[in-house]
Amino acid sequence: MAQIALRGVPDQLHQELRRSAARNHRSLNREILARLEESVHHRITDVEGLLERIRRRREEIGELDLTDKTLRELKSAGRL
Repeated sequence: MAQIALRGVPDQLHQELRRSAARNHRSLNREILARLEESVHHRITDVEGLLERIRRRREEIGELDLTDKTLRELKSAGRL
């Protein structure tokens, strides 16, 4: 696998990448690789197909009870 050294990264950009990596539960290196891969392999989304898959999934799942109490319970159970 190839190695790349990146120099001259502005401090602000570095901090934003670090925060983004933390939000995505990735290392800084993996965050940068994910962003590079996305920019190179960018695919046009079939919006209608995506919406149809979402509609089918919602029908399978049924109505969700997302009250504050339910969200707290899910979070404490490690689901969020």
